[in-house]
Amino acid sequence: MVKFYITRLLNKFSLFSIFFCVCFVASAQTHFTGLINPEVSITIKNETPWSYSFGIANRDLVYESDEFQTQEEFIELNHYTHFKFNSHHKIGGGIRYRFMNDRKNETRLVEEYTHSYSHKKLKISHRFRFAQRFKEITVFRTRYRFAVEFPLGNPSARKFYMKTSTEAVWEISAPKKPSFGQRVSVLVGKEILKNTKAELGLEYRYRNYTQNPYTQLFLLSGIKISL
Repeated sequence: MVKFYITRLLNKFSLFSIFFCVCFVASAQTHFTGLINPEVSITIKNETPWSYSFGIANRDLVYESDEFQTQEEFIELNHYTHFKFNSHHKIGGGIRYRFMNDRKNETRLVEEYTHSYSHKKLKISHRFRFAQRFKEITVFRTRYRFAVEFPLGNPSARKFYMKTSTEAVWEISAPKKPSFGQRVSVLVGKEILKNTKAELGLEYRYRNYTQNPYTQLFLLSGIKISL
């Protein structure tokens, strides 16, 4: 019975994600951009509840105004510290610093809470994240993400897996009006070496949909190393 309801939930989630993308792609093509966002991160764990991660990321604009082009957006350095209460609850905080190409560099402080659990082969998580972005103006952002991860194919030592998620974003800053957005992503990953995973996927963002909506499509790639 539980398996039946979980299957129905996943089917509805998948249909919702497809429907969301189709509707907003059709309604918000007046301003569409395509970007690539590779990232490398290293996570350090130990016998205590604490863990630490360090990463570097790069974002480039590759498509805008009906033409392909290449323009670097920023290079980012980031760090996160997490404290795990048990197998289900975790809190964390971090800092990001972005070296912007044509704007003032940005510093971002991040706080988050994650609730996760497993059911058979599924890993389900809810994440609440709060951020303060210090750039030309200070922006306060709140995010909620629902994600599901599951293996692809037969289980093995270096199995493939898929992550799907949807995330609601709300941000406010003076003197601008509040801005709302939604994100949907699909990632495929594989353990390529011991404690090293590679991921590749797409993320669709529909931004500022209550005022001047625009859409972005990201090609995401990443290398995750655990020590």
